[in-house]
Amino acid sequence: MKNRMIRIAALGAVTALLLTGCSAPQESSGSANQSCKPAHDGVETITPGVLTVATYDYPPFAYMEEGKFVGIEGEIMNRIAEMECLEVKLVPGDSSAMITSVQTGRADTTLGSWYRTAERAKVVRLSEPVVTSPLSVVSTTGISTVDEIAALDTVGAGQALVGIEELQALLGDRLKLYTTNDAEFADFQAGRIKGAVLGLGAAVALLKLYPIEGATVKPIEADPRLSATVNVGQTNFPVNLKNESLGKAIDADIATLRKEGFIAKLAEKYGFPAEIAEPGEPNLL
Repeated sequence: MKNRMIRIAALGAVTALLLTGCSAPQESSGSANQSCKPAHDGVETITPGVLTVATYDYPPFAYMEEGKFVGIEGEIMNRIAEMECLEVKLVPGDSSAMITSVQTGRADTTLGSWYRTAERAKVVRLSEPVVTSPLSVVSTTGISTVDEIAALDTVGAGQALVGIEELQALLGDRLKLYTTNDAEFADFQAGRIKGAVLGLGAAVALLKLYPIEGATVKPIEADPRLSATVNVGQTNFPVNLKNESLGKAIDADIATLRKEGFIAKLAEKYGFPAEIAEPGEPNLL
């Protein structure tokens, strides 16, 4: 990611369809080229021939760069759309609106490191795991254990972080909460916090965006005091509970792309270890 990552304001300006796969370039039509044969028959979407994707700017998972929709999950989503002869239509918004957009039928799916959780499984159909994003800690001392985190004077974490209640119980008033990862990293860069806890993907991207001398990203070693370190988070592409045809197609396409090595290659491209492309059996946080 050599170029500056375009933030949410720029992403919000994207209203046109991003044409993928077998689709021929069209100025306004949402229909796919009839010569394309989808990997699965009978896949239903809100608009025939179009895959409507709710998205927010979350490098390195999904973001816009030089007018293209990229990121490890962005490229996987583009490839799935290509396999199913669909055009991708991005519907930008706040992260808090993504799951609701799928639940209420305003979007076919969403992406951006959405963990498979029991709560989300109640309102949307979760796909097969895409990649893992282990709970990680960024520090200048190379720490990686819960005990080492607990020994820090101040630690930052996002308000919506999976397992935040456990982290609060562990650290008490030494934990500082943030509404955005950027704000958390700005404080870490300024030395106002001694460690930043967040998912591996966000940590890798933010450390590139905000270089800090001597800082490292370490997955937190498994510890029952932070259950998300034991049951590692798996990302997914959720769809509406009523759209089994799309859900099954996405599941099968993810399996195909994993078998072909496509996901592992993307992981390395975006600075992850290839192992995140093998998330194992589906779990729920």
